[in-house]
Amino acid sequence: MRRFPYPLLCTLFGLVLGWLPALVHGPIPYKFNVLGIRGAVAVWAFYSARLLIGFLVGITSWPGRWFLRGPLCGVIAMFPVTVIALATPGCGPP
Repeated sequence: MRRFPYPLLCTLFGLVLGWLPALVHGPIPYKFNVLGIRGAVAVWAFYSARLLIGFLVGITSWPGRWFLRGPLCGVIAMFPVTVIALATPGCGPP
């Protein structure tokens, strides 16, 4: 039997496990709306953070050049924080 590529396996596993809390009971947008934060956008930040875990583990061998790998992982890891900033009133586009 042919082996499944490790980066692809980690990415798929991270995507499946990332959606599991949403299927059971994910964050509730209303809890953020009460605080003046755009709840729907904030909830997507939580989902994207969970989904990126498997992807980040999977790409630890890609790209091959180490000086590209660090900035790439950093930009991807900061994405959920950026989405939270967009959910905060006064930050990002109106």
